[in-house]
Amino acid sequence: MNVADLHSPGLGGILDRVRSGEISPVEAVTATASAVEGLPPELNPFMCVDFDLAVDRARELTPARASELPLFGLPMAMKDLEPTADLPTTFGAGFVDSRAERTDGSLVARLRAAGCVIFGKTSTPAFGHKDVTDNVITGVTRNPWDPSLTPGGSSGGAAVLVATGVSPVAHGTDAAGSVRMPAALCGVAGFKPSFGRLPRVPSVDLWAARGHHGFLARRVEDIRTCMDAVAGGDPRDPISPSDPVWDQAPPRAQRGRITLVDSLFGQEVDRGVSALLRRVGDLLSDAGIAVESPAVRWPDPVAWANVWHGAHEHHHFGEVYRRTPELFSPSHAALVEAGAEVGASELFAVQERRSALYQQATEFFDGYDFVLTPTLPRVAWACDDDRPAINGTPVEYGPGGRWADVLLANMTGWPAASIPCGFVDGLPVGLQIMAPWRADGPCLDFAQRLERILAPLTSTPPNRAR
Repeated sequence: MNVADLHSPGLGGILDRVRSGEISPVEAVTATASAVEGLPPELNPFMCVDFDLAVDRARELTPARASELPLFGLPMAMKDLEPTADLPTTFGAGFVDSRAERTDGSLVARLRAAGCVIFGKTSTPAFGHKDVTDNVITGVTRNPWDPSLTPGGSSGGAAVLVATGVSPVAHGTDAAGSVRMPAALCGVAGFKPSFGRLPRVPSVDLWAARGHHGFLARRVEDIRTCMDAVAGGDPRDPISPSDPVWDQAPPRAQRGRITLVDSLFGQEVDRGVSALLRRVGDLLSDAGIAVESPAVRWPDPVAWANVWHGAHEHHHFGEVYRRTPELFSPSHAALVEAGAEVGASELFAVQERRSALYQQATEFFDGYDFVLTPTLPRVAWACDDDRPAINGTPVEYGPGGRWADVLLANMTGWPAASIPCGFVDGLPVGLQIMAPWRADGPCLDFAQRLERILAPLTSTPPNRAR
């Protein structure tokens, strides 16, 4: 198991050392390069790295700027769905020309302006289309807890870097749980903020309002540090909010009520995960947090959400797929082919269902401060298993599958985090914290509080028989 000591200094410790001059930005980059070199090759978390370029960038950060740049000298890797001017961007797809005109995306530009040194691009399935991480360019990315298992997806490479201690924090994207799911399977924290808190420019569809930038880290406070440095509106992104302070939630009655459920959508949950969730509830109650577990079984949204996803992929890549199908992975090809059958009426029906789900969620969340669920209904599964079982029943990632509950926060655009909450069969399990509209700050505050409360379940990883 190549997992970092969760008690070692996090982002704050690194930033303090660089700002104080104890180490230089160049030394921070070279230390990261050494850590990358020490990774077991089978973990395979990168699409590309360029430490020579990163060292050149680090040399530009003079000590005089240490106090003015909130992330001064921090080495960071970007998921390969965010464009970078000086590194190739492939989106995990074999048919993208990475030599085309390059530019920085809005988030990487903000990170550089805050003092980050970008040293590489992390692995992703093509355009982040699934909940495991592999692609036709670099192959399979593996879980540091057990390399025979997946780290999840689609921000799997980012989760590996954080779990192994190569980076205290990494960038991810999340259109259907792609930050929170790998965070859960690799035993780290992940946060998907509200729509637009981290604007996404450029974009071919500024109104799509489903994909988010986010961060994965070994502790929630490190995520907040990054959000403080780069969150904020951008007039080029129409979904971007104009709130002057990103973590200041709109006025709302505090109910003092928390709901903790296995699933809002009735998806099957592993018995071990359910048992762990009961222990989580006991610890919350012992800490004075009133926990309710109402019977909730909303209709599964994954089936109709996949209609939109398939149509999107076919619209953008259908012609390329017809010409060069060999450049597509089987899972991406299946999605593109499914999208060819989608008509306008179905797409309008999807929008209507999404509107109904939003109204349903608004009414439900009005009674609670936070809604807690397992991030995923089981622990990590084998890299080559397309239908991992839950309680003996094989489950696909489509309708009735593995990610109905994480999808809700994407359909509403509300903030959601995942934090480690313990272990099942020696593997990490994530707890999802969903917050109401624009309650990004309260979501992270509560997640950080839960980190402390759940320490008895997470502080000592069990040995796992291999």
